[in-house]
Amino acid sequence: MIKNKPLAILIGIGVFSTLFFLYIFVYGLAVRTVKSSVLMEKAYPKITPAEYLNELKLTASKNNLKIIEIKKEGSFFLVQLINEKYLEDVASVSPQATPLAIVNMVIYDLGDGTGLVATNPYLWDIIYPNNYIDEKAESFSNELSDIFDGIYWSIKEKKKELR
Repeated sequence: MIKNKPLAILIGIGVFSTLFFLYIFVYGLAVRTVKSSVLMEKAYPKITPAEYLNELKLTASKNNLKIIEIKKEGSFFLVQLINEKYLEDVASVSPQATPLAIVNMVIYDLGDGTGLVATNPYLWDIIYPNNYIDEKAESFSNELSDIFDGIYWSIKEKKKELR
């Protein structure tokens, strides 16, 4: 029998609370980590989705990207980007990893800017254990991120020149 019940109750509550908050923190961290691995999320202020899509079309041809518009509705665009070069390179090594060269992307209106969400090819680094595929996935992911940011700065420069 416990002689000091209030102390035991307080310690029990403290341990339970600590474990509960630790669970919430670790769960939230894990969800954020997985989300950042799976999705490329970006927001660009003071440009419209149509401007972004038009500039993406111009930039895509220079970067060996093929664009397929899947859905167009107001200021919402669902687009698929295919890198033919990566598709051929990866298919020659491992046909089951070829989806890494295909990226689904949504361009949408944020009110005072444009939001962009795309599947991250770097996810294949986790899914498929092959050094060559890992290298290609990381390279394509970084290339896409640079292209997306470059499009924004290109639009900003064009707007600045027009003023």
